[in-house]
Amino acid sequence: MSADASLLTAPGAAFELVETGIRGYRCRTFRHAPPTLPEFFDSLNWRADRECLVYGGQRLSYADVWTRSSSLAVALRQHHGVEPGAHVGLAMRNLPEWMIAFLAIARLGAVPVLCNSRGSSAELAHARDSSGCVAVIADGRCGRELARAGASPVPWLVVADSAALGADGERDADDLRVARAGGAGDFTEFLQRGAGCRPPAVRVAPLDPAMILFTSGTTGRARGAILSQIGTTNAIYANLFSGALVGRRFAARLGIPFEQLAARLPQACQLLVFPLFHTSGVHSGFLATLARGGKIVLMRRWDAGDALALIARERVTQFPAVPTMLWDLVHEPLEGAPDCSTLANVSTGGQGLPAGLLAELVRRFPNAVPGTGFGLTESTGAVALAVGEDFLAHPTAAGRLLPTTEVRILGPDDRPAAAGVPGEICLRGITNMLGYLGDPEETRRTIDAEGFMRTGDIGFVDTDGFIHIVDRKKDMVISGGENIWCAEIERALLANPDVQEAAAFGVPDARLGERLVVAVVPRPGAAARLVPADLQAQLGEVLAAYKVPREILVRATALPRNLLDKVDKRLLRQQSTA
Repeated sequence: MSADASLLTAPGAAFELVETGIRGYRCRTFRHAPPTLPEFFDSLNWRADRECLVYGGQRLSYADVWTRSSSLAVALRQHHGVEPGAHVGLAMRNLPEWMIAFLAIARLGAVPVLCNSRGSSAELAHARDSSGCVAVIADGRCGRELARAGASPVPWLVVADSAALGADGERDADDLRVARAGGAGDFTEFLQRGAGCRPPAVRVAPLDPAMILFTSGTTGRARGAILSQIGTTNAIYANLFSGALVGRRFAARLGIPFEQLAARLPQACQLLVFPLFHTSGVHSGFLATLARGGKIVLMRRWDAGDALALIARERVTQFPAVPTMLWDLVHEPLEGAPDCSTLANVSTGGQGLPAGLLAELVRRFPNAVPGTGFGLTESTGAVALAVGEDFLAHPTAAGRLLPTTEVRILGPDDRPAAAGVPGEICLRGITNMLGYLGDPEETRRTIDAEGFMRTGDIGFVDTDGFIHIVDRKKDMVISGGENIWCAEIERALLANPDVQEAAAFGVPDARLGERLVVAVVPRPGAAARLVPADLQAQLGEVLAAYKVPREILVRATALPRNLLDKVDKRLLRQQSTA
């Protein structure tokens, strides 16, 4: 741990660390982090004079958001019986109503189930049914997909998109009509049922579930990762700790106390483009910004020019995004560009930051501190961060391990690897998930008896405590910041009776990081019927659009296999890029 980190985490400091055995093993937690989300929300200042959310023409204060979440919480409790521990689905794009609904559900001690808002009807129905939701709140598109999935006894509400205009507005209105015809209620009308009321105080335990996020495994089927109350609040505080670390170093360079610098800073403002069903969106974007008393700015659709205009207009200070979006920003013309000098932090995670992009970001946004991080859904987000000087000095690293996380690197024999030798990264800490919903066997395979969780990533930790990712044990493609599990794509293709073999893999892409490619082998006599465009249309019926491969290769010969008789995807990758 660095000297600055030691000062911030020392006894009596704002981020004091203490040891606890609450998980059944010793782990470090932030002493001042509230143990549950309801207590965390109660600790915030929901002021009427401070902006909280901006979306299109909507501008909501902290008081507005708190009042609306109170109304919704009361209505959900009275009309849908939502009690502590109940599961409530959220299937929406990034909307103010998503955040209001999350607050309402969590304040009741219930568990938000964060569904993929880009999912197909089958994926959304699976998320709802496998998690045992007692209610679902959806936007127009997801509402249409749920209606297509067929009748369900689970009550659901649909939200109109206030920023959908023109053709987008017409499409949203059509989606809402389909959803309502399928039995969905109107969110705005439902909200009025609890107007002027306050929900009851609830008590939940630190190890009670806080939320469920979906992730896929080797079978390709989505699994719910159950994140704990105390793990979630400590993940929020880890984000605040990282910001304080950067601020302390910046104050030292200016020769002033950190407290004096903090008092001079404007309201934090994040342009939130990560999906809220991702851990980066809900934890680093939404909850950590609330903890700072910051403003959250949402975009309906990604556009680099619009993003720069929003950064200038709303005086955005933080912009975390996938490399694809950052490339788009730096390629925008400089001449006549909006003034983005308020931008103090630009960061990414998951895919890493190419050296050329880092140099372009520093040139384009000289006032902004660059950063990166490493984490996963099952770890409640980032477990390693590198910001500013740390990042510039270690640009190939995924970040320095946070003080609440222990790491163990295992070799092929499942024994600890020697220092600096790559192996599977295993994590232990308060933020580790409780387990996979309804899948104790997979939970036991993932988390060992000592509490170490396998990540499926191959890497090592250097002598300075920085973690380096060198390979991926899991069969997964990261394209445009989205995790795409190859087994899921292959399973969908093999449902076609004309497909004998299928293999999905990623190839390098300058903009997306990786591009999804699929190789298929037809059954005897079916070659003429395997048309790539038709296969893409088939996949689009059952998978989210971003999971549909850009390229499908129909082979005349069997897929290549290695000595273990497994499909040789390394060779397929080489052949496709040759």
